[in-house]
Amino acid sequence: MSRSWITQRERSTGFWLRTIVWIALRLGRPIARALLYPITAYFFIFADRSRRASAAYLRRILGRAPSPRELFRHYHTFAEALLDRVFVFAERDEFFRIRIHGFDLLERLIADKRGFLLVGAHVGSFEILRGLGLRHKGLSVKALVYGENSPKINAIFRTLNPALFKDIVPVGTPNALLGLDEHISLGGVVALLGDRSVHGEKRVLCRFLGEQAWFPAAPVLLANLFKVPIVLFFCLHKGDARYEVHFELLAERVECPRKDRDEIIRKHMQAYADRLEHYCRRAPYNWFNFYDFWDKSG
Repeated sequence: MSRSWITQRERSTGFWLRTIVWIALRLGRPIARALLYPITAYFFIFADRSRRASAAYLRRILGRAPSPRELFRHYHTFAEALLDRVFVFAERDEFFRIRIHGFDLLERLIADKRGFLLVGAHVGSFEILRGLGLRHKGLSVKALVYGENSPKINAIFRTLNPALFKDIVPVGTPNALLGLDEHISLGGVVALLGDRSVHGEKRVLCRFLGEQAWFPAAPVLLANLFKVPIVLFFCLHKGDARYEVHFELLAERVECPRKDRDEIIRKHMQAYADRLEHYCRRAPYNWFNFYDFWDKSG
């Protein structure tokens, strides 16, 4: 398997992506959903590496070898979440049914005009946050992202709603953090995903689903840099256009004195990994890291 998620090529074509978007927005959601079955079958048959990664993850979460039906369900859940992203970005969200838990935590921070770090995962749909609830509530969210390994998908989504991409901050560029301190001081939010790390960045080994795996240190380092709380965000896909959103406080404040920095990072990221495992067990087909997550060679 690939040593890193970022090296895995996007297995799709612009033509088919544009076709499914056109069908979804012109012919309707029911027809587009029906087409997900043959599309999922194609990737299930031909994407060997991601299928092996799916099987390795499901074996851990289910406690046994997954059946072909369960593997297919994992792929299909991802396809449904991807299709929902089309409607989110096109601002056609009238049919979504979203239950939100823990929003009182965000309301308290908003009332206090406190900025905070919002840390999610590749679980369900992070785009629900960007495109729906919080945007409608007027909360300013800047999203830190790595150079994506799905440029064709993102290029098409960008054409659907360029406004949702204006607050994307690419990680790794010289000026990535420029202006974020002011944004947070005005009560803004910085969002990032905490379940992918890149070789060469600061990262830490945490126990996840029974084995050590690499997690990025960035959430803790940023919270320490900006002196803000860390709030966790998980959005679970629960069926056709149904989502369950959870907000939780991970840390009210992070202090990282140099002599204890590594241990403090490990403690907070292990707490994150524990909550990620909790939600993966609640919705086992919702975790969409289709690469060898437990590969510690790189």
